Amino acid sequence: MLKIVYVYVGTEKKEYLNMLRISVRSAVKHMPDTPIIILTDRQTGDYLQESGVFLADAAEILSVEIPDGYNTVEKSRYLKTNLRELIDGDLLYIDCDVIICEDISDLSADTSVSMALDEHGLLSQQDDGGAAIRRAAKARGLDVDACIKYFNGGVILAKDDDNAHQFFRRWFEVWDATRKPSMHHDQYSLNAVNLEMDVIGELDGTYNCQLTATYRAFSYLRNVKILHYLSAQPDGIYQLNDIEYLRKDFTDEEIDAIVSDPVKRFLPFHFYADSSVEYRIMQQSHFHLIYRLYTRHRKLYDFGEKILGKLRK
Repeated sequence: MLKIVYVYVGTEKKEYLNMLRISVRSAVKHMPDTPIIILTDRQTGDYLQESGVFLADAAEILSVEIPDGYNTVEKSRYLKTNLRELIDGDLLYIDCDVIICEDISDLSADTSVSMALDEHGLLSQQDDGGAAIRRAAKARGLDVDACIKYFNGGVILAKDDDNAHQFFRRWFEVWDATRKPSMHHDQYSLNAVNLEMDVIGELDGTYNCQLTATYRAFSYLRNVKILHYLSAQPDGIYQLNDIEYLRKDFTDEEIDAIVSDPVKRFLPFHFYADSSVEYRIMQQSHFHLIYRLYTRHRKLYDFGEKILGKLRK
């Protein structure tokens, strides 16, 4: 039987716990008989057990001793890259910022490891042609220049076979060897290892519908199986992309309302065609300067807007 696996480490950030609560509730709603495992470290495991957030019949909390030398975020990456060695049987790993939208307990694949394409397209089809990803990989001592298919590690279907075990072992080795302060991400190393081993098969985008991909994601929404919503951007088109909203005290009834119809949680938003004036302006350097001022130096941005507002009058 397929097992659903989460990795969760930390006791301080309420938003991540709420994401986990919502996702687990969605899994239980649609697949009450499917085993759910929360893979964590000892400290977090004790916290989850003592808090009573998850009932024993909803998810198994599996605590693991992690070697010294890893911070909180790195502990989660340690567990993620080692999960194939820690859990028996075929498994479906999913990030906490996903909502399961229907019964997927019969999900299977021909390949040992399967994932959806990052941003629902080839690396060359990303907004900057994949340049930012290549630069970030190089900063970690990795080379993904030859990547055509660049995979998203938010949803991973992994068989319990030799190829999957070998892939995860190599993934951990490369991630661990190339991690640096503030460079703990695991997706660069994942794709670098796949270039080396060619193990990952493509999973249909309905099983990892990434709202960060904007218009590319919408073709998968009609038949969405797993909705992947969180973005690193300060704003987004989905209600749960708001960190402040995720920090609230959710009742069980509120969580049930979210998982009962997650596709209705979109905020009002606007489309701009690639050929539009608005889109062309947004690709210019001055727009990115304004964006950085708004997101990182808000007081300076507001001051400039005030001055320009007076001149406009």
